[in-house]
Amino acid sequence: MGTAFMATKESPVHSNIKNTIVAANETDTTHIFRTVGNTERVFKNKQAEKVREIEAEHPGDFSKIVHLVKGELYRQSFQETGDTESSVWSCGQSIGLIDEVKSCKQLIQDIVTEAAGIIQHRMQNVVVSAPSITANYTSSKL
Repeated sequence: MGTAFMATKESPVHSNIKNTIVAANETDTTHIFRTVGNTERVFKNKQAEKVREIEAEHPGDFSKIVHLVKGELYRQSFQETGDTESSVWSCGQSIGLIDEVKSCKQLIQDIVTEAAGIIQHRMQNVVVSAPSITANYTSSKL
């Protein structure tokens, strides 16, 4: 969910990052920090690949990668430069499901509508009154 909200119109993330999220697919992520016992899924870019290479050479030695994963680099990419390659930034495999930059309102409406559809059509024998699920989530109430 976090990755989808990063790519919303209201998100304070630079538009280059949002556009990169929209263009990405589910294989555009990788893991870092495995050797330090704190695995994180991040966008697969040059910086993440450098981190992985150093981790392979120096497993468990965070001091070798700290200069590549500093929060300041992340902040600069997201709030100033929009450079998608100069920092590591968290994202989920759901990145491959994000096809456009939407408003938060539209994203939430889509999530509720999809959930209601699943409940109504795939779980109809489990739910007593599925048609009422979306009654409280009309577009005027979001």
